[in-house]
Amino acid sequence: MPSPLQERVYELLVRVGTVHIDGRDDWRRERLSRLLFRDTTELASCLEGALGSPNRDTFRTNLYEANVYVRQVKLWLRLLDDVGGVEPDACSPMHSVAEEVHSLVLAALKTSGHRLQHVA
Repeated sequence: MPSPLQERVYELLVRVGTVHIDGRDDWRRERLSRLLFRDTTELASCLEGALGSPNRDTFRTNLYEANVYVRQVKLWLRLLDDVGGVEPDACSPMHSVAEEVHSLVLAALKTSGHRLQHVA
């Protein structure tokens, strides 16, 4: 049974993978779209690596990487929203899910005993 964090990351990945991003004739929007998808898949990969890790140190390392990727995902979403690459109705739910994922990752790091001063 997937954890709430796994469920939210999967939801974010599906939303990012199916949203229409208007990149016609604009290589910048196209590039942002690719970065968004790349970092969302990396986020999911890091989370799965954390959940399958053999020890606490590997778990924390993977969670820290997931934190980096979720912050980048939030950046790409904000940029795509600001340049009009994504409809606001489609972008708002992705923002919400990304914020929830970020909160869950930070909570997992805090629970694992990681110092959040370098993470938050």
